[in-house]
Amino acid sequence: MKNYRKLLFKYHNLVVPMILIISLIIGWVVLLPKFNQVKKIYTTIQKDRERNTKLQAKVYDLETLNEYELSEKSEILLVALPSLKNPAGMIALVGELAEDNGLLVESLKVSPGEVATESAEIAEVEKLVFRLSLAGEISQFLNFLKITGESLPLIDLQIKSFDISGQSFTTEVSLTGYYSGLPKTLGKADSAVPKLSNQEEGLLEQIRKFNIYEAESFKPGPGGKPNPFTF
Repeated sequence: MKNYRKLLFKYHNLVVPMILIISLIIGWVVLLPKFNQVKKIYTTIQKDRERNTKLQAKVYDLETLNEYELSEKSEILLVALPSLKNPAGMIALVGELAEDNGLLVESLKVSPGEVATESAEIAEVEKLVFRLSLAGEISQFLNFLKITGESLPLIDLQIKSFDISGQSFTTEVSLTGYYSGLPKTLGKADSAVPKLSNQEEGLLEQIRKFNIYEAESFKPGPGGKPNPFTF
């Protein structure tokens, strides 16, 4: 025992550093992995809490949604931009617009575009283009231009040629109708409920003032539910 004490006294300057070094090694080998495990668990818990907060906010938004307002907005937007491509219905609509304004349709060419191709499925907005030859009076055509620009579904009109003879004329115009399918996914469960901005609400108010044209033969093509927000 005395020898042990003598050795300890003799090498005490080395013993203390060795004890510290051994303690650090034990801490590094044992405590650090435990700390990392606790850190990972804490991070996971924090992420789950944040996700739960987002889910609670989304549930509240969904519970407080005005069902009538949502259905009405989606209805007008689906009229403005149909979800189904319907060439026959659009032909009937264009014919009614011309007939209502006393114009004679001399010829009509349709370019349906890509209906069932892979690129058509990827495209956000599809187009249906008409080349239309019309004849009538100038006042009738000017009224046709005005009504077409204020009608739903949305139609883009471009004048290709114009031939005037007295009060009568013949013209060739290009009419473009637009279609866009409904989204295939509704986003992540914890994503916020999308809302229209003030600018988008203003645009919707303008569209509400447009005339909705419905010819007797202008019917939606086959497909699923036209408005998924109809209650």
